[in-house]
Amino acid sequence: MPTISTATVDARTSHAIAALAGTPKFPLRITCLGEIYYPEDEPTYGSYTVAHTAELDQCDTLDQAIAAVERFAKQDRIETGEDDAIGFQPRLFIVKDDEQHQVLAAEPRGRSVRWCDPVASDGEARLVVHEASKLRGQASLEAGWDNHSTARSLRFAASVLEGRLVHPDWRQAARTALLKSA
Repeated sequence: MPTISTATVDARTSHAIAALAGTPKFPLRITCLGEIYYPEDEPTYGSYTVAHTAELDQCDTLDQAIAAVERFAKQDRIETGEDDAIGFQPRLFIVKDDEQHQVLAAEPRGRSVRWCDPVASDGEARLVVHEASKLRGQASLEAGWDNHSTARSLRFAASVLEGRLVHPDWRQAARTALLKSA
């Protein structure tokens, strides 16, 4: 009976662990970053908005998650679980895996979505982080000048840009799934 060296076993174990580490983790969770509207205490003042993240769904495959996001975008109203809210404006749908790695993101456009193009490399990811950081810095400056609406728009623009920051384990699968769904 042939013997297997310890080095061979260690090499095989290392390859198996590396393969498992790169395996996508399910289920996929869909959330939506947006603004929730609440009525003012005094009705003559209308309503006010608060940034809010709504938990929407859970899916077993990437194709199901893409279809679910597109279905949510077509709905007239997204339920947030907030009883006092009078409305919710979706700004960015985000799909994450079981380990909180970003899988995909999409910006609502009317009753459809515009998928954020996943970065192709770590270098491109660094550029996206740099650009998003600049937008957040501009948002901070605008908020300091009491331009809260402009600051909020800049923060959402940064979030949409960060939607491209798909985890390396998911980049190719995300691109392939988006091409199939187009």
